Amino acid sequence: MSDHQVVIVGAGPVGLIAAMDLAWRGVPVLLLESRSDVDPTHSRCNTTSARTMEILRRLGCSEQYRATGLPSDYPNDVIYMTRINGVEITRYHLVSSGRRFEDDRFSHDSGWRSAERPHRSSQMFLERALRAHALEQPGIEIRYFHHVTGAAQLDDFVELTFTDTRSEQSGTVRAKYVMACDGARSTVRRSVGIKMEGGKTGLGRTQSIFFRSSDVLKNFSVAPGWMNWVINPDCFGNIIPIDGNELWLTHCMIPEGAEGVTEEEYDRQIKQLMGCDIDYEVLDIETWHFNRVVAEKYRAGNIFLAGDAAHAWPPYAGHGMNTGIEDGLALTWMLAGVLHGWAPEAILDAYEAERHNVGDKVSSAAAGLAAAQHGITQDENLRCGTELPGEQGAKIRHQIRNRLLDADSRQFDAEGLNFGLHYDRSPLIIYDEGGAPPFKVAEYTPSTTPGCRVPHFVFAETGEPLLDRLGSGFSLLVSDDEINPSGLIEAARQAGLPLQVIDIAHEPRAKRLYDHALVLVRPDDRIAWRSDESPADPTSVIAKVRGAAAD
Repeated sequence: MSDHQVVIVGAGPVGLIAAMDLAWRGVPVLLLESRSDVDPTHSRCNTTSARTMEILRRLGCSEQYRATGLPSDYPNDVIYMTRINGVEITRYHLVSSGRRFEDDRFSHDSGWRSAERPHRSSQMFLERALRAHALEQPGIEIRYFHHVTGAAQLDDFVELTFTDTRSEQSGTVRAKYVMACDGARSTVRRSVGIKMEGGKTGLGRTQSIFFRSSDVLKNFSVAPGWMNWVINPDCFGNIIPIDGNELWLTHCMIPEGAEGVTEEEYDRQIKQLMGCDIDYEVLDIETWHFNRVVAEKYRAGNIFLAGDAAHAWPPYAGHGMNTGIEDGLALTWMLAGVLHGWAPEAILDAYEAERHNVGDKVSSAAAGLAAAQHGITQDENLRCGTELPGEQGAKIRHQIRNRLLDADSRQFDAEGLNFGLHYDRSPLIIYDEGGAPPFKVAEYTPSTTPGCRVPHFVFAETGEPLLDRLGSGFSLLVSDDEINPSGLIEAARQAGLPLQVIDIAHEPRAKRLYDHALVLVRPDDRIAWRSDESPADPTSVIAKVRGAAAD
């Protein structure tokens, strides 16, 4: 017998957002977190995707989070320079957070088909906002200082063992379902014997140096940016502002065969990046690998992997954490369906079928972006010429600029990575002859093809985005007044499946996007089915999308 319906191991962004979504859907959840209840102090991820911002919007904390990070007027640009006090090579203009929507048309990542935009703020601030919001939600319990030491599937429940790091006392917790959101070194994943597949990218290991300095900002030779890349004969690296004032993050490549970067080495790199000596205080150091790995499977019994526990890849386009967050949201609605009784346990088989392929696609895209950038920045003929005098140096910098715009700028305008990933092998989706648009990092074509994200539009009378009308259940979008959807409505009612009907028949913006009279949208905003007429057997449609179809 289990003590809890759902236990989530790990209260980072993936675990916290999954817990908030479950609570929003009426499922109580327990979070076990090995760290303390003191706010996190390392910056880690510095991009929250537009898709994640959509999720936070639905959960009621996007505005609070968007107010965090850099000052509202701080430039969010991506800059390539010879040194911080040197010559600018190129710049991608990204609108500051305070003008994100008003000045969207001027931004490198303008015109995205969404009610939200990316927010460039540290994971440190994201976790603080999520912790505060989660504690206000009924149905969420967070136990800090609880280090999970093992996991085992026993009959119809999962048993977790843990150590309370304050008292060193051990204990157990039993749950019907467990979500392992405990990071790349996941104890839960190792306990159930799931292996990671893939390997090294050839780009080595990196140490992230989080430091405080009041000298960095005043040494910029041009307007600072959010991501400040430096290319010169001595080094290639970056410096990222965390608070727009005195907190900074830089990354140092670890020499082959070395345990890590010594104080002398990172001091030298900071000087090489800056172009001058500065005073600074190191606050934290973390080591990570430029690997591209995906778990061989995302499930063992009633244990499910999400986030870094399931996959890891180079942080290009900023979609490690963000992909993990959507992992969690791909599972929570299914768990809610099982626990509320409108879906059988068979629905949970779809989680791995849908998300494992996404992990492969995103990891491939991230590795490709990393290789493209490194192919430019590690070209010795280019890098060693960035600071040459006169026309010779200017010519080389212009070559670098052109190659960066061609091959690298995509990662900072990744609309396709946010919204263009298609579920092409789900047992819950009723596919038809229509094909999904091809996946490209920086290109997104809205589509009603089953398995795609529902296309965004705003309602003419209210300016309200469709996202705000979609609830916690299924939504049937009807764009033909002559269609009678009563058969589907009754089939859903008999199955207990939550379903609302949204009339879009006379919405001008919807007419450009919705080419079928009926479009059935799942609780995770994916299209499950579409048709130009009411189905002859509506019961079979509802059975399929809730995981109850006969094999």
